[in-house]
This record gives sequence, structure tokens and C-alpha cells, in this order.
Amino acid sequence: MAVFDDLDVGIIKHLHLDARAPVKAVADGLGVPESTVRHRLGRLVESGVIEFVALTNPLRLGQPVWVMMEIEVQTRRIRQAAQDLSRIPEIYFVYITTGSFDIFAGATFSNNEELVDFLTNVLSKVEGIVRVNTRSILEVHKRVFKFVPKIDGPKPQRKTARRHRSS
Repeated sequence: MAVFDDLDVGIIKHLHLDARAPVKAVADGLGVPESTVRHRLGRLVESGVIEFVALTNPLRLGQPVWVMMEIEVQTRRIRQAAQDLSRIPEIYFVYITTGSFDIFAGATFSNNEELVDFLTNVLSKVEGIVRVNTRSILEVHKRVFKFVPKIDGPKPQRKTARRHRSS
């Protein structure tokens, strides 16, 4: 597990506010040299802590059929099924989960006919799938991917004021 400090968290929080902020603006906001932020940001990106993406809304991109799939899989096939599902272009995320289903996945389509074709001709060929429950996304009210790491290491001690006694 990676170790994070106040500066890492500060950089992440600044980028949550504006992911396109120049490194200099982030450095100025944190009161540190630009080179320090550039180095730390490079480390956070290289380690996969931060990923820069253009987050789009498929409902506004001509993909009005947006589904979440709860997929039950034979236990011995869960990882292989997840890998197989990850290679399907219509699917944009695949998570192995706990609970009443084994894999949670999302996909988008131009229309219901594409969805039916996908379910019957593509998904049905993934070995080990026992059952699929689909849920359609009708509207998006909140979609936030802002996670902040906990700061590692000892927490700063609060200094207590000493009282001076008068003699």
C-alpha cells in the first residue's frame, strides 16, 4: 500500500476542484515549489493513484440505453469470466463483488435491439455465466469519483499552552 502525506492529499484535492489546473497553480495554492508538485504528481500518476480521463455521459452521446448488469457466475469461473467480460467493447467496467451476484458490469447501447443482441449473442457466450440481471440507467443525478487517501504516519501533536504562575 502506498504512503501518502499532506502534500499528496493537497494535490489530489486541488485536482478534484480543477483537473486541468496547471501545476504552477496547484503549487501556488499549496505554497510549495512547482518542481515539488510536478515530481509528486508524476509519482501519483505513475503509481496509478491518479488517472486523468474525460468523463462523458453516454446518455448524451447517442447511447441512450445504459445498463448495469448483476452477473452470477459459477464460482470456479469468476475471475476468468471477469477477464472475458473486460474484453467486450460495449462493457466499460467490470467489478468482482460480494453479495447476491459475483460480477457487476456496465454497458451502453444505441437502442434496445442492440441490448437484446448483446445479451443473447455476446454475453451468452461467456463461459460460466449462470444468470444476468440488468438495470437501466434512466437519469444521472450524481456521479463523482473523488477519493482521497488517508494520511499515513503519526498525526501531529496538538501543542497545549502552558500557563505561567505568578509568584
